[in-house]
Amino acid sequence: MTQALQTEQAVLKALRDQTPVKDLPGASIDNLQEQPEQPFDVSFELRSGSTRIQVLGEIKTAFSPRQLEEIAPWIQRIKSLRADVAIAVVAPTLSTQAQAFCIQNGIDFIDLAGNISINVPGKFTLRRSGMRARGIASSASTSPSILNVFSGRSSRILRVLLEKPQIWSITGLAKELELETAGFRNVAPDTRIGFQISFGAVSKSIASLEEQLLVRRRNGNIVVPEPTRLLLQWAEKYKDRYRRRLRSSFQTGNPFGRDLKTINAGIQRLISGTFAFSGAMAASIEAPYVDIDIIDIFLASTDSSKLESLKTEPPLGPTLRFIAPYDDGVFLYSKRVGEALVASDVQAYLDLYARGGRDLKQAEVLLKTSIQRRWDTASFLNHSEPTFWNCSVRWDRLLPTS
Repeated sequence: MTQALQTEQAVLKALRDQTPVKDLPGASIDNLQEQPEQPFDVSFELRSGSTRIQVLGEIKTAFSPRQLEEIAPWIQRIKSLRADVAIAVVAPTLSTQAQAFCIQNGIDFIDLAGNISINVPGKFTLRRSGMRARGIASSASTSPSILNVFSGRSSRILRVLLEKPQIWSITGLAKELELETAGFRNVAPDTRIGFQISFGAVSKSIASLEEQLLVRRRNGNIVVPEPTRLLLQWAEKYKDRYRRRLRSSFQTGNPFGRDLKTINAGIQRLISGTFAFSGAMAASIEAPYVDIDIIDIFLASTDSSKLESLKTEPPLGPTLRFIAPYDDGVFLYSKRVGEALVASDVQAYLDLYARGGRDLKQAEVLLKTSIQRRWDTASFLNHSEPTFWNCSVRWDRLLPTS
């Protein structure tokens, strides 16, 4: 049995079992029919209290935002001809991004996690979101064209796109990572850190970003039309990774003081490996009024025994927290501030965002005072482009909280 047929059978069973409307008072699914008419896979009656509506559904293993963009005009045409029924996409799970796209563009949807949005104006409305899939394969993992570009080596592509907003090619992106490797080894001569990834990996990363409508092609070239949306989506994904990395981090007292130069010199006396300041300390370079209560330091060296000795030292400044990087990419676009190596603005933003609370406010300051200014100078971002995304909706409000 093919994966598509397996998915269809699993979805049909879940609809019969009332799985999508579980715990929704007064809601039920009745009169289910398989392949009722072309081109739909399923028809059923959705009830909410005394109100009911017919739903015609298209079942797939996954719907990426790009796939939804492609079928949106077709759905709108069908809805204009059949205003009395709902036309819905149905899948085992729908990503937060796919749900957001559907809501912004008037596409009805149901997934087996219990996320649902059915709206027939003047007749029927039922919506529930924020349901997390349990025991159900995620749409990202079941779609072969979508790679997790927010983790590991693939995230280096995001750093290039966000730190250097310009028109790129696949070859240009791969070459940029090679050049930055050479440049970083000039900045940190004793390091073994490298940023290169294969041409094929670059191509797969861009294909995945296209599926999620996070990049666009213009005459074969690659642009990021909404860099803020890309950064916010990455920041949400990064948050869980950051918190996992904190479990293996360690904190010490700070006997050096509050000044970046003094702290850097003190650490250099203890270790010879590569390290870079991030978080609030890095943000303070561009936003000097940022409050610093803890100093995050990415530590490439595995020998931290001498740093551990700082735990017994009397503190003269904010606590030092040493974090092993999840990928060498955290050092990409780092810069020297005096003798100190400081992470890029994008990396500092990610770390502040992940900490939440007051640090989230500081992340917003860094975004406005430095990062967005760099984007604003990229002329291609001001070119108009047909899109189904409603840019007036704040993307960060569509993202789940944790």
